Amino acid sequence: MAVVTDTPDTTADPEKGPRGDNGLVRRRWLGRMLGGSRTTTVSIAVLALFVLVAVFAPWLAPQDPNAVSLADSLQGTSADHLLGTDQSGRDVLSRLIHGARTSLLGPLGVVTGATLLGVTIGVIAAWRGGWVDTVLSRVVELIFAFPGVLLAILLVAVLSAGLKATVLALAIAYTPYMARMTRSAALGERHRPYIRALEIQGFSAASIIVRHLLPNIAPLVLAQASLCFGYAMIDLAGLSFLGFGVQPPQADWGAMISEGQVALLQGAPLSALAPGVLIVIAVVAFSLIGESVADRIRRADR
Repeated sequence: MAVVTDTPDTTADPEKGPRGDNGLVRRRWLGRMLGGSRTTTVSIAVLALFVLVAVFAPWLAPQDPNAVSLADSLQGTSADHLLGTDQSGRDVLSRLIHGARTSLLGPLGVVTGATLLGVTIGVIAAWRGGWVDTVLSRVVELIFAFPGVLLAILLVAVLSAGLKATVLALAIAYTPYMARMTRSAALGERHRPYIRALEIQGFSAASIIVRHLLPNIAPLVLAQASLCFGYAMIDLAGLSFLGFGVQPPQADWGAMISEGQVALLQGAPLSALAPGVLIVIAVVAFSLIGESVADRIRRADR
């Protein structure tokens, strides 16, 4: 493996960069870092099951999730209603299956938006430095100081209640977490010898960032995104519980907990407990995956 010094490495492969095998190895174990641990494997399997349920919800749900039948209100478990019915007579199992869509798509939108904004801000701040870094860092700190839930409530007041407004607000609120982590990681890469060698060889900043810097910080971004996904799911469920998120009659796990309060008091707890349990399972699974990725990064950097 070539060692890059102040003298540019003219034998380095432009596709791999002067960093050589070291950068290539880090990119390859990005695909392996989620494996190995039994806990991580189980977490991935659970999340894969949730995703499959969300994708095939129309075919898996035994009944129409929004079909109201007051005559069937608060029924217990039976052959027709495996998890009973809610106070409106709607099948709880069908609503859980359809609720997986909004409960997973919402956090995905938050994490995707926050990652795109945060990574862009963090990389630009680290690469340019100087006053650009200072201005962007102050903007990130300003957003960081503003509570995400309060921002969501303000956007709901302006744009009306719904999933789009809450996702947009939380994506902005989560951006500082991604930006600060990305800036720190990008600064570490920015001063490595292979970056300097690429600059000396005439590669553009955009080419170096896209083809070399970003792939090398991707594991850290993935770990942070996994952790943020779980937190975003909790926040969106809380906002739906308060009535700011998904609006009835659309099925959503957070909204189902709110709707199931009456049923809980009347001795039919499944309509409230079942979505709560699913949220906990999903959040724990994402947290375990994020911790696993972060742990492997720490061990690889030793």
